[in-house]
Amino acid sequence: MGFALHRSHAYIGAVMSQLLLPVLIVVAFGALCFGCGYLAAFIVTLKSWRAEMIKRGAARYNSQTGKWEWGEPPKESRY
Repeated sequence: MGFALHRSHAYIGAVMSQLLLPVLIVVAFGALCFGCGYLAAFIVTLKSWRAEMIKRGAARYNSQTGKWEWGEPPKESRY
């Protein structure tokens, strides 16, 4: 009886070690796809949000500094 129990545990261990690599590959591929999709959605949302803020007049691009500016534009002095 003890030998049969030991043999079944060895069989389960062999099956688990053979299944581990494919499962890890599928999990890694799923994580990669999820990460790429999340990044793409973030970029699209950021661009559309920025375009909306420009359209509303809350943001503008300063070509002299190369930076985005938020809020009211600075008052131009006449002097």
